Amino acid sequence: MTRPGVYTIAEVEAMTGLSAEVLRQWERRYGFPRPERTPGGHRLYREEEVEALKLIRRWLEEGATPQAAIRRYLAQEARPEGLAQALKEALLRADLSQAEALFRQGVRLLGPEGTTQTLVARVLREIGEAWHRGEVSVAQEHLATQFLRARLHELLDLAGYPRSQAVLVTTPPGERHELGAMLAAYVLRRRGFAAMYLGPDTPLQDLRTMVHQVGAKGVVLSALLSECLQALPTGAFKDLAPLVVLGGPGASREEAERLGAVYAESLEELPRLLEMGQKGEA
Repeated sequence: MTRPGVYTIAEVEAMTGLSAEVLRQWERRYGFPRPERTPGGHRLYREEEVEALKLIRRWLEEGATPQAAIRRYLAQEARPEGLAQALKEALLRADLSQAEALFRQGVRLLGPEGTTQTLVARVLREIGEAWHRGEVSVAQEHLATQFLRARLHELLDLAGYPRSQAVLVTTPPGERHELGAMLAAYVLRRRGFAAMYLGPDTPLQDLRTMVHQVGAKGVVLSALLSECLQALPTGAFKDLAPLVVLGGPGASREEAERLGAVYAESLEELPRLLEMGQKGEA
């Protein structure tokens, strides 16, 4: 009996439609797939390889040769941008098994932090831009967002809760797009901040109450839509917390200053701003 997520060559044959002889031939000729071997010499294939073989078979059906399809996959595997493109394509065609395999591959090759910033953030941005251009449907955007949200929750849990003064992370009132805030919480946890992710659309009075309740050193707000910020009165974030940091595609330095916050141009800038505890240059 094989362990979970590992399959025999007979199981892979049934799952992919590729014969055992073809799999052995590709292994000899092209160096892929790369099965493990049991002490008795039997081949065992990881789930990521099974999904890769399904993708290669799809390329074969579209007219690619085995050599070209395998080279394409191996080139994609070696480049973060190739992984991001493949993940985006898998999500847009609703191939969640392939998307899961690509995400796991990213974690293995790039590490959790590299996966969030190089893979998840890039795919999120590109799909969002495609939706705004009318190239992606609402259903496709929602499916991709739900998938990426679940993966980010998983990474947040793995990052744990550092023992330090709390930082509250959420979105401004009316802003329901939360993936930017989740990315911010993850980056902060990886840098040793006790980032408490509250979910999206937190009322300011509730946020102010929690700041006092947990003694938070700061609040981080991520905005995708500028309209949500424009609807707030001048000085809305003033005295919300010892430090309020605002970032995201919908934010700007001018809007942050109007509302009483420090502007963060990027996720990488967040730890420095919180350590400084005051406004600073990017």
